[in-house]
Formats: sequence, C-alpha cells, structure tokens
Amino acid sequence: MILIALFLGIIIFVGGFLLMPTKGQRLTVGGLGLIVLVASATLMIGNDNWHWGMHQHSETTTTNIASISPSKQLNVLVYQPIRKSNTEKVYVYRKATSKRRQHTAASLKTTNCVHYRRVSQAKMITKTTTWRYNNSFWRWLFSWTGTHHELIGHQNTFVLPQSWVTLSAHQAKWLSTAVKQREVAAKATMTQAVTAAVKQKVAADPSLTAQQVAQIKKQAEAMAQQAAQKQAATVLNQLVKQAKAQPVH
Repeated sequence: MILIALFLGIIIFVGGFLLMPTKGQRLTVGGLGLIVLVASATLMIGNDNWHWGMHQHSETTTTNIASISPSKQLNVLVYQPIRKSNTEKVYVYRKATSKRRQHTAASLKTTNCVHYRRVSQAKMITKTTTWRYNNSFWRWLFSWTGTHHELIGHQNTFVLPQSWVTLSAHQAKWLSTAVKQREVAAKATMTQAVTAAVKQKVAADPSLTAQQVAQIKKQAEAMAQQAAQKQAATVLNQLVKQAKAQPVH
C-alpha cells in the first residue's frame, strides 16, 4: 500500500502544479501531493532503516545432538575456525536421531557458544530472532516492499555433559591419528604379552596338550584385554590433553 501512496503522491504533486488552472488550485493540489509523497517516503525510510511498525520476535528450538566421533568412549564437538579466526567458528554436529553430519551457518548473523553442565544429554538450543510487524495494519501498509520477517540473528548454544570435549577439526584429526596409532601399539603389546605367557606355561609344563595350550592362550588374552581396558581411559585422557595443546588451525 505504501508504494501505491508514494506513486499517487508523485502523480498528484506533478499533476497539481502542471495541470491545475488556477494558482490556488495548483498550490492546494500540489501541496497535498507533496505531503502524501513526503509522508510515504518518510515511512518507507523509517521502516527500512529503523523498522518502524515492527518489533523483535524470538523463537527457540532445542535439538538433541550426538558426538560425531566413531569411538563410543569419546564424545566430541568439533568446530572449524573461519578464515583462520580464533573467534568465528562453524560447529559440526549430528542429531541424536540421525547419522548425517550438520554444521552451523557461517554467517555474521550467527553466534555460537558452548556450555558444560551436569546433564546426561547433549543438546543445541537455537534462538532465532526476526523483525515482525506490530499488527495487520502495518503489514498491509508495507505489503509488496520485500521481506516481512527480516532475520536479526541466530544464537546457537551447545549444552554439553562434562564428559564431552570440544576440539577444532585440526585437533580432532590429530587425536584420531594418535588413537589409531595407540590402538596398533596396544594390540602389538597385548599379542607379545599373550605369547610370553603361553611360552612360560609351556616351558613350565611341556606335557600340556594342544587343548590345554589353547585354553591357557584364551585366559591370557582375557587378562590382557582387561588390563588394556583399565588403561584405556587414562591413555585417552592423556591423548585428549595433547590434542587440546595442538594448534587449532
């Protein structure tokens, strides 16, 4: 409607000063057109720059998220710095009900923050704020002028259990490589320990049958796995600390 009023103001203003027969009529009609023109332009500028007739409207959604780490022992939230920045980041996550990775928007209107709480489920709370018209009159007045739900910003808040860790993509890659190397070394150590235990038993009693040797090997493997599991948490915590010490880029 404001566009129609602006167009009519121009026509009345120009037509009044050019087409009216008397000076009084020209001033009256032209002045009326000028008032409509100025009022319409002022309202459009005010709405565009200062959002006249509008208010901020916020909506909040909560999404349960899960770690993107393949390891069940480690829950990780990964971020990627934008353009080598230490403050602007894109966070990578996945919904608890999906295996597909998602990421936050790389936009100046999107802010992200991470909080650790005593909770059991990680979640992302997204607050979306937009400009909305105060009522139907203002919406009708500025119809056909463009968007009516201009985005002010997205605020993503990640609420994580205290057992989670937050790493950059570079740090997460380093950790993944270190964990794989550690697993290979642990497997080799376990194999050596089992072999040594079996040899010791056979040397002590050469009369052992093949079935007895197999049973001894099975017991040795079980003991080695238990020992490895006890050390796994400590080793993983050490690797996480080392990963955090790596450069974020």
